[in-house]
Amino acid sequence: MPTVTVVSAAGDPPKLVEVPEGTTLFEAGGKVQAGIDTACVGKGTCGLCRVKIIAGADKLNPFTDEERKHLGNVYHITKVRLSCRCKVGGDVTIQVVRKKS
Repeated sequence: MPTVTVVSAAGDPPKLVEVPEGTTLFEAGGKVQAGIDTACVGKGTCGLCRVKIIAGADKLNPFTDEERKHLGNVYHITKVRLSCRCKVGGDVTIQVVRKKS
């Protein structure tokens, strides 16, 4: 089973969780209480569940239309995706990103 590692910008110890392939990063983050923001609870409509892909981007499904709507076309610069739209296909390392108010 793939492992999702959640690293903290604050320097807290990383949180690891094994999940079946096809699990979203949002679901994986919920299992380790990663603190991923949401208003729509994983439906892809709010754009709050942002995570930065640190490693394993090639183990995720392609960028989705919902992500393009909320994040634009700057993934190649920011490495930020919506956790509810990212399905795991292998080991991935992420960092939770807070939406700027």
